[in-house]
Amino acid sequence: MSAASPFGFSKLSRRRVLQGAGQAAGALALSAALPRRAWSSDATVTISSPWGADRPFQQVVDAFNARKTGVTAVNRLDGDYQDMATKALAAVAAGRPPEMMITGWKFAYFAKRTLGARDFHEIDSARADRIIGQFKPQTHDMVKVDGALIGLPWAMSTPVTWINMDLWQEAGLDPNIPMDITHDWLVEQAGAIDKALGGRNHPTYRSALDLSNNEWTSQAYIQNAGGMVLDGDTVACDSPEAIRAMTAFAGPARSGLWTNMDYRAQQKGQLAGAIAIATTSSSRSTALNDSPINFKGVMFPSLGRPRRMNSGGNFLAVYAREPELAEASMTFLEFCASEEGQTIWSDVGYLNTSVHKIPPKPNQEAAYAQLEEGLTPETIWPGSRGLEGQDVWRQWVARIVEGVVTPEEGLKRAQEELSPVLAG
Repeated sequence: MSAASPFGFSKLSRRRVLQGAGQAAGALALSAALPRRAWSSDATVTISSPWGADRPFQQVVDAFNARKTGVTAVNRLDGDYQDMATKALAAVAAGRPPEMMITGWKFAYFAKRTLGARDFHEIDSARADRIIGQFKPQTHDMVKVDGALIGLPWAMSTPVTWINMDLWQEAGLDPNIPMDITHDWLVEQAGAIDKALGGRNHPTYRSALDLSNNEWTSQAYIQNAGGMVLDGDTVACDSPEAIRAMTAFAGPARSGLWTNMDYRAQQKGQLAGAIAIATTSSSRSTALNDSPINFKGVMFPSLGRPRRMNSGGNFLAVYAREPELAEASMTFLEFCASEEGQTIWSDVGYLNTSVHKIPPKPNQEAAYAQLEEGLTPETIWPGSRGLEGQDVWRQWVARIVEGVVTPEEGLKRAQEELSPVLAG
């Protein structure tokens, strides 16, 4: 078991995942239409989500509603994971929690202990077993907190390196790029790109690198250097390994190769052809594959030692208190777990966590290579103030990247600030 994992599982390898595929022979198989349950009136469940009407999740909702089960699902765009968690906290305090919410893995403790995510078995134990049986056994512990099954393991991704091959080749670099790359190699190539295309020598080029200034990619750097952000519930972010990692992580920004921008701006800049190299979610493969720009995905940069890569993503949780709405939510989850639901959802580009045999999408080789090596969970922020803890970490990462503090000082102060927050 990874010391950083509170869920009781260690690295999740592709081999272990595939071994579970044959264990679901007796699991739920949806027929042409889900059975209509006897509701006193048609029930409507609203799902707080980070996706709008143009994303595959809406297609899942639409396909479910077309079955006319007596339950209507409504997809409500509520921002990113942190925005949703913040809004849900206010709604719970007002006695009006969302019926369901797409919840980031990193908020699992917060979801159960603060927001009151429901144990599926308390709603309907038999249906809970059938639903979770549609997913590879190695994912089950990821959605259990305090022994309670609080979610359907909906999405899993891992940070990889996306290269704009149009800019790469215009800079005169070798198009034969290895799948397994190092940080030093990547910085060297970024320098060559900036020298060739910088100084307004290219109409779209803006930044050679973007390493995604957030808690996710910084965690990957720290783990790949042999450190951890958290050791269980204990803050461990000021170790020599973490300092080495954050020194490397911030280096390209301090040398001018990385124009730091927030996640949304990074996504827009990448699709506009402004960023030559970006490390971000493997789930972006669908958007990049649909772009007129030629993008290539390779593995996340290593630091001269075996990678210890993290995964991210989200789970579908039920927050409804009314029995009818909780049961209605389970009906929607049954469809989400089905082969039809999972096939529709797979278009977004996440790794397949279900037992259903869904072919991988193009340009996912790097993500599956990292899955083959083994993935750990992303940092799970414990305690009732876990949401605050994540924000504290993100702010100190930003200060280090922007050169406000040195990596040594920033990690020391992050350690000092996080320890009492997470103990609260």
